[in-house]
Amino acid sequence: MEDFQHVGYSKEVIEFVAVAKEYCDFVETAPQMSRKDFIQRLQKFIPLIYLKGALLPNSDSEDSGLTEDVVTEDDYNYLYGQLHRLLGEHDEYLEVFDDNMQYSDAPVVHSIAEKVCDIYQDLKNFISSFRCGIPEVIGEALWQLNNSFELYWGKACAGVLRAIHQVVYLVNDEDD
Repeated sequence: MEDFQHVGYSKEVIEFVAVAKEYCDFVETAPQMSRKDFIQRLQKFIPLIYLKGALLPNSDSEDSGLTEDVVTEDDYNYLYGQLHRLLGEHDEYLEVFDDNMQYSDAPVVHSIAEKVCDIYQDLKNFISSFRCGIPEVIGEALWQLNNSFELYWGKACAGVLRAIHQVVYLVNDEDD
């Protein structure tokens, strides 16, 4: 019974898992959606994922090597290709908060599809570790997820939302 007192079973983590699973299912089925539906749904998922990620409790992990990545490079590349095709000319956007911007004379271009897949990869890997139900694995996975949120996927959510906002209204105008 003490295992359910573990930080991995906190209300915030359980809520995050539910939203992350919905996001992953959404991304996996996105290739069957229209561009407009995909973008409009993405506009709602990204801030929700960010919010739930920001609310995750801290986790210290004394373990390492307990988690496994379930998203393979082939899985990632397939999803990226599908999303890139779905977004078409709306996939690329300029990013001014990229660390490389200070070294570049040219604009730094990012991809919505790539950011969506990067977020997907971290969330899917976490969900897989969470499903095992072993507190030590969940603790390590939560530590990795928090670390990745701070260093990458939280920034990806924040950055890509501006691009998605722009595309939502461009796609709506195209349909008018």
